[in-house]
Amino acid sequence: MIFSKIFGIEINSDDDWFDPILAMDTKLFIDPFLIFDSNHPFFRNTHQKTIAFFDHAFLLASKSRQSKLDLRYRQLLNTIKFPEVEEICLGYASRGTGGSGSGGGFSKIIVGSIYESIRLGIKGFDRFEEIGLFNEGFGCDRISDMTATLLKEELILYTQSVVNRHSIPTEEIMVKQAKYNSHFNRWEDNRISLPINPFTGKGIILVPKNFLRELPTISSEEFWDYSWSNLNEELRDQYSIEVKSGIKKSEIIQIARQNPEWVHNYKKNKENNGSEPYDIENDPKGYYRWAITTEEYVSSHGHNFIIAKNQIQFDEFVKEVIEQFEQFIENNSGYKLLWDEKGSKSKSEEASQLIFTGIVKHYCKANNIDLSREVNLGRGPVDFKFSSGYQNRALIEVKLARNSTFWNGLQKQLIKYLQVEDIKKGVFIVICYNDNDLAKIKDIEKIASKVEKTNKIKLSIVIIDASWGKLSASKL
Repeated sequence: MIFSKIFGIEINSDDDWFDPILAMDTKLFIDPFLIFDSNHPFFRNTHQKTIAFFDHAFLLASKSRQSKLDLRYRQLLNTIKFPEVEEICLGYASRGTGGSGSGGGFSKIIVGSIYESIRLGIKGFDRFEEIGLFNEGFGCDRISDMTATLLKEELILYTQSVVNRHSIPTEEIMVKQAKYNSHFNRWEDNRISLPINPFTGKGIILVPKNFLRELPTISSEEFWDYSWSNLNEELRDQYSIEVKSGIKKSEIIQIARQNPEWVHNYKKNKENNGSEPYDIENDPKGYYRWAITTEEYVSSHGHNFIIAKNQIQFDEFVKEVIEQFEQFIENNSGYKLLWDEKGSKSKSEEASQLIFTGIVKHYCKANNIDLSREVNLGRGPVDFKFSSGYQNRALIEVKLARNSTFWNGLQKQLIKYLQVEDIKKGVFIVICYNDNDLAKIKDIEKIASKVEKTNKIKLSIVIIDASWGKLSASKL
C-alpha cells in the first residue's frame, strides 16, 4: 500500500517527501503556513503567488454584486474552485482516496466569505488560511485542498524531480486544474507524466513531509488556544467565558470577527514562534505507521484460510481473520502502535481501527472478501462490513473499553446497524489498555448474550489485550 514499496524505491537522505499510503487517504493535511515559512527550492515564491490570486479575487468581489446576474460574480465562482486533490492521498476519506473536496457548492461558501471579509474591512489575505478564522466550514481538509490546488503546479514539478531521481515509471494522465493562468484568470487542465496509483488509476503527486500537520497553524482552534493563554482577562470581562472547553466554533469565529487586532497579534505570534510539522516517524496519533507495520506482518505471516463458499465458511473466515488481528496486537508487538514511544500514553480508537484495516484488508483481498470501512447505513457509519455476496455478510465494531459510549455501541448502535442491513452476524471487538478497562467490561459476555436473545442475532465478543505491560491473565 506504500508508494515506495510498490515502486521499489530505496529512500535516502535526499528524499524529503511523504511516502503516501496509496490505498486510502492519510489523515494529515498540507499546512500553507509551513510552506510559506520554508526555504524549499520548489516552493520559494508560492506565498506571493497565493497573495496575488486572492488579491484578484478581492478585487473582483469589491467591484461586483453578490448575485448570479453579475458577470464578475460568476467569474469569481469559476475562479474559486478547489476540488479535492486525490493524487496526494491525504485527508479524511476512510474508504479510499476520494474525500468531499471543495467543488461548486463550496466555492460559493468561499466567495461568500470573501464578500463578508470585505464587509469586515479586510482588504485581502496575507495568509489565505485566515479565512477559517472568520467563517465556518473551513476545516483542515478544506485548507489543505485549497493549498494543494493553488500550488499544484509546484507540487507536480517537485514530484517529477523525485520521479527522475529514482527512475520511477510514469504515464501521461489528465490532471484537473493543473495550472492557473493568471493572464486569462482561469484554471487549465493538462496532461502530465506522473506515477500511477494502482488502487485508483489516478496520478500520484508527492508532498514534502515537512509541510504536513494535523491542523493548520493558522486555525480557529489555534487562535482559541492563543486567546485563552494571552487574553484570559479580556475573555472573562467581555464575554463572561470562565472555562476554555465547551466553546463552539461559531463563538470563536464571532470573537475573531469582533477583535481583528487579536487576530493580527495571534498571526504575528505564530510567525515569530514558527510551527512544527507532524512527527511522521513517531506517529503520535497512529495515522500512518500502521500501514507499514501491518503490511510487513501480513507478508511474513501467510495463512491458508478456508475459501468462503457458504455462510458457515464465511463466518469461519471472519473468525480467523480477527484472530490474526488479535495475534498481531498481543503477541507480535502490534500493541506498540497503540502507544507513544515510551508506553505512557495510549492512542485513540481510530488508531486501533486503522491497524485492524491493515491486518485484515490483505487477507480479505486474497480470499475475494470485500472489506468496507465506515459504511454509512443510514444511522451513522458502522466501523467495518465484511461481505461475500448478499447472504454472507457481517458487521464489525472495534471499540476501546474506555470509550464513554462503549455500552451504547454494544447494546444499541451495532444492533441498529444489523437491523438496517438485515444482517444476523455481528462482532464486537474490545481493546483494553489496562486493568480498569477489564473491570469495566467484566459482565460483557452476560450482556451480549441477553442482546443476542432479544434481537435474534449472532453476536461475538473479542477482548484484546493492548496493554504496554501484559494484563493479568486471570482477568482476560
